[in-house]
Amino acid sequence: MEPGALMFNKDFPNPCQIGEPRFDSGLALLDDSRPPFDPLVPLLPEEVCWIIDRAFSCEIAWHTGYTLSQTVFSFLYVHALPDIDPDTISPHHHDPDRARPVELVSVVLRASVLGLLKCCDLAWRELVKGNVYDCEDWQSDKCDVPMSEAFPASRILGILDEACVWVRNSSRVRSTWRTALSHRLVLRKTLVELFSALLSKDYFRLRPLIETARVMLQHVRASPPPPPRSCSPAPHAFDPQFPRVLVSAIPLQPIQLPEQSKVWDTLAGLLDSLEQLSVVGTLRIWQPQPNQSLAYVRSAFQSAIHENGIILNKYLQKHAVDCFLMEALQIPYDSFISSFQTRWVGPDSLPLRHIERTITESHWYNPPRRRRYCMKSLFDWHKLYATLTDVQKHLSPVSGTDVVTRLRSVVLMRRLETISDIVLSGFQLSLYSVNERPLAYWYLTRVLEQHLACLDEIIEVLPSKQRICGVAFQFRARYLTALQALSLALFAVTVKTMGSSWERLRLNFLRRYKWAFMHEYEDFDVPPVGHPNFLAFTTSCSVILQDKEFSPAEQAELAERLLRGSTAAPGRMAGPWTPDRMEFVSKMAELCRDLRRLPKSMDELRIWDVEQLVWDPDVHPWFPVMRNRLGRTVVL
Repeated sequence: MEPGALMFNKDFPNPCQIGEPRFDSGLALLDDSRPPFDPLVPLLPEEVCWIIDRAFSCEIAWHTGYTLSQTVFSFLYVHALPDIDPDTISPHHHDPDRARPVELVSVVLRASVLGLLKCCDLAWRELVKGNVYDCEDWQSDKCDVPMSEAFPASRILGILDEACVWVRNSSRVRSTWRTALSHRLVLRKTLVELFSALLSKDYFRLRPLIETARVMLQHVRASPPPPPRSCSPAPHAFDPQFPRVLVSAIPLQPIQLPEQSKVWDTLAGLLDSLEQLSVVGTLRIWQPQPNQSLAYVRSAFQSAIHENGIILNKYLQKHAVDCFLMEALQIPYDSFISSFQTRWVGPDSLPLRHIERTITESHWYNPPRRRRYCMKSLFDWHKLYATLTDVQKHLSPVSGTDVVTRLRSVVLMRRLETISDIVLSGFQLSLYSVNERPLAYWYLTRVLEQHLACLDEIIEVLPSKQRICGVAFQFRARYLTALQALSLALFAVTVKTMGSSWERLRLNFLRRYKWAFMHEYEDFDVPPVGHPNFLAFTTSCSVILQDKEFSPAEQAELAERLLRGSTAAPGRMAGPWTPDRMEFVSKMAELCRDLRRLPKSMDELRIWDVEQLVWDPDVHPWFPVMRNRLGRTVVL
């Protein structure tokens, strides 16, 4: 049969196309118009620059989720490294063409290709740790192609240094392209050092390496090579059809590599993200930053936070528990254990191991999978809450404030925070349909109400000497109150958008919040706190629509006022996270100012156009912005 022909058979429900790459991976269609690839064909310096830049495109495309066979392995010089080794090139290839010296291929391009493969190898070793999911967050299939695993990073760096020396001393390359080639080689060398430092956890080396990479990237962007001419051999270095001859588990279609400007933007975002490793925090999860959500970054963050039982590369798991108790209760963990052991009158041993494990396992950084992880962790937090409730029954009474009661409140607060994260992440991931948004905002207001009540309990029992901790909690209470006011306003505004029946909404409710109806909760006498209630939601919908005094615009104004005040509140300080926190709060305040154009009453809502609200996670992860009269959204 001819390629592209269709074959019909009564045993198959659909026709099979001969040569269709998703089914027929063994057939490699030959492109007669494409000349055979010659790795030793002489190249001009600008052509080498163009090839190196497009090789970066292959690397970035892999980081964004495509397979190695579709990206890096479509770069044919990856498979021709033995042919361009300067020690094995025959003398007849050393032609007298001064504009196209063979060293541009055998020294410069070879060094760049080896550096590319070593960067991919180092990134692969980080990604394979299991912090991110193979086939979901990234693609691990190497197709039996070597990626410089046998070369230590120091050897690759030496080869890149030799290439830099040759470029710097070569009289056969014009000064303009000498500089351009040097910048690209130094950029590749710096990336190899950066990925190597991350894998070995030499975090003190990150900042100088990132600064060097940024400077080189600026130079590279400022000197783009011209597009190769039609007769140039440079484009033939990339063959999107070549991966079909590789050993691959899943035959895949060829892809279009990203534009060069987007490649550099993504690389700049990668460097910005890695710089944050020196200031590890969860605020970045909620800040819509372009080009900063690569799987490699998420895995590197998790390795820095917690790996092999070690936290921040130097502390045992007990340190996380100690910090948790000090930040929340200003009580060292040793003092907490001593108090437990002194007062314990129960028949069994103290459940300290369960307390340590639950608190430690809450440190996990993979935003696209964070929602799934948080749902699973809710049961563990409830189990810990129920355990502390049972423990309290087996402790001798104590005068004054009971530390176990305070810890129960903190555990409940952490569980309510996790529920809020789950609800808010649904907006960031654009999971909610139009009919689900009112329920999400209503549920968020209920959870925040319980969260604020829990905070009040903690603040009331704080000793006077723990003023710093109390001020931090008060800042949090002010922020959560603003969040609750804005959520309540949007619940009232979006109620009128629900077009499905109550039965349909109930089924969606059970599907969306299935984590709240696990039968394992029935094993505990203590009921879970903060779970959704569909009947209460339907009642709230009727009440809010009939409330003549409620004003969504006033709720947005209240939220803005609280957030503006938070920027000057004593508890705003958050150490190295202070600038990020203030930026986030300021953007929230600007959003509230924009939403002051919501209806001033529920009567006005009847004629108000809800289509003015636009949910765009790239503008704000949780809340909508107003569409102006020109049909464009307001950029915060």
